[in-house]
Amino acid sequence: MAKGGTTTTKPYVPKFAETGMQQIIGMGTDLQPLASTYIPDYGPQVAALSPMEQASMQGTDMMAGAFGMPTSGGQQYLPQAQNYGGIQGYSSRPMTEQMIGQFKSERPEQANYIESFGMDPVTGEVGSRAAKNQPVALELQGGGRGK
Repeated sequence: MAKGGTTTTKPYVPKFAETGMQQIIGMGTDLQPLASTYIPDYGPQVAALSPMEQASMQGTDMMAGAFGMPTSGGQQYLPQAQNYGGIQGYSSRPMTEQMIGQFKSERPEQANYIESFGMDPVTGEVGSRAAKNQPVALELQGGGRGK
């Protein structure tokens, strides 16, 4: 290097790393409409009490009552469990869909904007603001290690 000169370096990214980064960004672009779409939970999220658990709670309640301690009075504080193909449990889906419906009715433009990033769950059509399989334009400086 000459006295008073400058050194210029260029970043070096191996071809395999450049290809990998492009693939990762491409996959993220492809999955973005799906990630921006509400996907309902099907089936139960919480299991219901088993008959043995219910009997145990009833026995504890009876024993507490025998000693003059407070009891639940036989009240059930949980809603009626639903049957999901032989599994008894509780689902948050009805409440979640009610909240989404209320949000859409009270803030329709905001809901439309948010949904424009997702995809239609029936047709698969992506929204107007979703990344619609656009080619990934990732330009990395390659070449020599530095000069």
